[in-house]
Amino acid sequence: MKVGVWCAYGKTLSLTDGIGVFAHCLAKYLAHSPRVNGVVLAIHAGDEEVVAETVAAGGGKIQSVSLQTLSFTQRWRRKRLRWRHRSLSNRLAMLGCSGELGGGPRAERLAAQLNETEALTAQVLAQQPVSAPSVVADPASGGCDIWVLPHVSVERAFPSATLVMIHDMVPLRERGLVKPHDLASFRRRSQAVANRSTLIGCMSETIRDGDIVGLLGCPAAKVRVVPPAVPDDIGFAGASDAARSVTAEPPLPESVKAPYLLYPAAFRSYKNHELLIASLPLLDAQGLPRLQLVFTGEAPLPKDLAERAAALGVTDRVVTLGRVDRSVLEQLYRSAAATVVPSRHEQGSFPVLEALACGCPVAVSDIPSLREAFGPLTRAMPFFDPASPASFVEAVAGLLRDPQAARAAQATGFRELRGRSWSEAADEWVDVFVEAIRIHEQAATE
Repeated sequence: MKVGVWCAYGKTLSLTDGIGVFAHCLAKYLAHSPRVNGVVLAIHAGDEEVVAETVAAGGGKIQSVSLQTLSFTQRWRRKRLRWRHRSLSNRLAMLGCSGELGGGPRAERLAAQLNETEALTAQVLAQQPVSAPSVVADPASGGCDIWVLPHVSVERAFPSATLVMIHDMVPLRERGLVKPHDLASFRRRSQAVANRSTLIGCMSETIRDGDIVGLLGCPAAKVRVVPPAVPDDIGFAGASDAARSVTAEPPLPESVKAPYLLYPAAFRSYKNHELLIASLPLLDAQGLPRLQLVFTGEAPLPKDLAERAAALGVTDRVVTLGRVDRSVLEQLYRSAAATVVPSRHEQGSFPVLEALACGCPVAVSDIPSLREAFGPLTRAMPFFDPASPASFVEAVAGLLRDPQAARAAQATGFRELRGRSWSEAADEWVDVFVEAIRIHEQAATE
């Protein structure tokens, strides 16, 4: 079996974001599976360095192929098709809002035009030059047996089986992530990719039920849930200082001063950075040492958050590092007073797993998906109300008043999570791929 992972959905996926962590870990461990003959990573031309480490970890079984830029004419045609798709989607959505959507002639006509637009978009994208064209050909002609699409923004069609990963549908829950005039089109494109794919994958039953089935209307029978494993490139919790010193550890950035709370997340409204900033003065009132907030993922601090920090007089205690190397991120976990995740929506959280692997205490928001992911930690995991600074302060203060006890308690619960390896996760995904290939082949003969 040859497996393709489409890492170029707008940018080339890297290990600096959660979807990238999933894609790179999956590729590495698929390459170690005896049931997989080869893994192909599709990337944008010029991004070879982004996947170089993962390619090297494959022992010769992973290759990258580069997508060249579409011609000016093709880019213009795709843009026009996007405009048309947006207009048609908004008109169809308006019919639905007015109660007219029920299979009427106008709705059917708009739906047919949208189907045509999506097919034309796929045709344009199929013309994108690939450094090794055979990998996107039919499997009988040397192409991949299945393509894993880690994001719903992959709009091209494939001649082989496909599995689209839907990590969440937060843009349909949280305003501002997608421009209002593009929201109906985003929903429709997501539904189209899910409908076109052989199977749908995710890592959380909460997301399957609430987002994939509940928001997109996909049939539950088409969704396969495979829980994640702890990323293997970060964390030596329990190792001796002598063992750690064998590898060169980068120093912390100069702007970072202990003690600090770490939150590795992009600035998105649902990530809820504002809660952390609002809580700093409340943490001071608990008699705790003056804490910094350290944010990674993007820079600079957005204007609204900067204004909030200035109003509270904590600007000098909010440090924004932008994207950092994984080795630096590991050091940040190791030296943090705690890692905190206050998100209002998440599928799971690789940062929580990474922090626990480094022996860093963690507190997370009390939302169903994180309850599902970190249930094995039971009472050792402080869950807080993401809408309540007071709840957050209580959770963090509890960790910081006895950090050694917090680390020990969380380490005990973490053993169950750490016991699941990426080899196991990859093997379960291979089972899903085998099923998808069989379904695709059966459909081709009907």
